[in-house]
Amino acid sequence: MGVIETRAALHVPAPAPGDAGARRGRREPVSILVAALGGQGGGVLTEWIGDAARRDGLVAQSTSSPGVSQRTGATTYYVEIAHAPVAGEPPRTLGLLPVPGRVDVLVCAELVEAARMLERGFATPSRTTVIASTHRVYTTAEKSSGADGRVDEARVLAAIRALARRAVLVDLDALRIAHATAISAPAFGALAGSGAVPLSRAACEAAIRATGKGVDGSLAAFDAAYAIASGDARGEPGAKDRGGRTPAPILPARVDERVRELPPGVSALARLGAARLVDYQDERYASLYVDRVTRIARLDVDVAAAAARELARWMGYEDAIRVAAIKARRARLARIREEASAGPADIVRVREMFAPGADEIAAVMPAPLGRWIEGRARRGGPRRGVSVETSSFTGALALRGVAALRRLRRRSLRYGREQAAIDAWLAALERTLGAPGGHRAALALATLPALRRGYGETHARGLARYDAILAAFCGRVGSDAEGAALALERDRDAALSLPDPEPPVPAAGPQPLRFVRKA
Repeated sequence: MGVIETRAALHVPAPAPGDAGARRGRREPVSILVAALGGQGGGVLTEWIGDAARRDGLVAQSTSSPGVSQRTGATTYYVEIAHAPVAGEPPRTLGLLPVPGRVDVLVCAELVEAARMLERGFATPSRTTVIASTHRVYTTAEKSSGADGRVDEARVLAAIRALARRAVLVDLDALRIAHATAISAPAFGALAGSGAVPLSRAACEAAIRATGKGVDGSLAAFDAAYAIASGDARGEPGAKDRGGRTPAPILPARVDERVRELPPGVSALARLGAARLVDYQDERYASLYVDRVTRIARLDVDVAAAAARELARWMGYEDAIRVAAIKARRARLARIREEASAGPADIVRVREMFAPGADEIAAVMPAPLGRWIEGRARRGGPRRGVSVETSSFTGALALRGVAALRRLRRRSLRYGREQAAIDAWLAALERTLGAPGGHRAALALATLPALRRGYGETHARGLARYDAILAAFCGRVGSDAEGAALALERDRDAALSLPDPEPPVPAAGPQPLRFVRKA
């Protein structure tokens, strides 16, 4: 849930609670740099820090700098706190911007935001206390990568440990969820509990109460984070665990029994995949998934583990039926209301734009009708969009009507094509595992369906690349399995890293001169 890591193991003494170092004895300002994403309450946290400082008889000054729009707009906030001047001392002069090497406390509301601050030199091993949340909010670059584009979290944590005098690592997002508040509240608690700032707990709690909004939840999250940062607790019962120890999904009894029969290295992945497909279609579809994984597991456990992941995503392909089912869920509207900070009596209207192409419409139609629609679409036709208020009764009814087509999905055009392609891929896996030295080639082939992603033009491009690479691989693997594996790995990685082409920009033609008589 949360952990405090100091440099005591390296024989560098960590500051005691309530002590901000010898600099405070010389009455120098304490500098605090806060890095937060949009909607996390970084501005509120800054106001709380300043309010608490003034309640303790200190002077404080804060500034903010809008940052990158890699997610929802990262913003940095800089605060300096100092003792009020006594008689005979000149007025305090506080800084407006953080200076690398001169930051006392670094508060980061997300792990990669901490990495960004470390990269800019705002953490110093001899000076800086780093308070960072261990949860992740993926960047646009991470989410748009065809392969696994996630930042290596272990490297970020190692960098924090190496560059911080003291590291306080807490899952602030789990505390936010547990107490239905913003991340600013547990971040404030971790800051106060770390002892790195000269703020009393009473002043901090009074600053929270003074806002008058969400006081109970904010105070509860503040107390939980304060206990973790001060060493009074190692975690909080009931908070969501982000360490991968989430409860296993519950499966229908017959599917669960068959998943348990799989080898240990495959069973955990197959359980997640089967649960996804029960939600996607039904128990029979999840049972088909387990059948397919079992086929490969009988031949090679490592290949089956790799195939189980891709197969679950492939069999749960996104079509108009799936999109409608997700958008029609009550939990989604509740989340939108929560993000909008809407009260029980507030009216929230959600309008969404749908512009399905002829291919997407044909995909969910019965196969004969779908092929007829595709044939008509090849002769051209406009792509019209429609705006639907999905929060209204009629909009929600329309979504649920489309989602109800799930019962007819097995007769649809795309379902038949996807199942045929899956069967061909499984057969190629079995042939490859039966070839001499085919283990590495089969592992590479098991991950090839990652190219079949997205929808619309992105899916069409990935499908064309998948078919070309698979055809080349099948023509070579029988005679040279090692060479086929190397070629497939190279082609797969290249195809995954290729950016989507930019839409063509029409050339500017000649523009006529227009003479208008002056009124």
